[in-house]
Amino acid sequence: MGFVLVYSICDRASFDILPPKIQFIKAAKEGQSQEKVPIVIVGNKRDLHHQREVSSEEGRLLALSLDCGFYEVSAAEAYHGALMVFHGLAERIPDTKLALKKGTGIRGIVKTMSAVFARKRTDSL
Repeated sequence: MGFVLVYSICDRASFDILPPKIQFIKAAKEGQSQEKVPIVIVGNKRDLHHQREVSSEEGRLLALSLDCGFYEVSAAEAYHGALMVFHGLAERIPDTKLALKKGTGIRGIVKTMSAVFARKRTDSL
């Protein structure tokens, strides 16, 4: 199991609430297991850079300090960024590492995510 926490780069408050939420998740999950909790932080709305309130560097530093993955994407522009996020999360989950090395796991993830996001795009047209 892994977690994806998303904030808007245009909303400082959505970024500022991440550290306590991540600490809560880690405390709850790592108390149950010796393994690290896979967490990926995602800055969304990269296409709205003119409204940016949180820099990419701040996002990267937060992720680094809390041992999380980090991505900045624009869900409105393309689904490729979202696919990268889920692939990055899958790489952080110990049970999926072997499947990813074999190549079968990522194909399934990509197929599923492509189907979901392609359907979402056609539904909104």
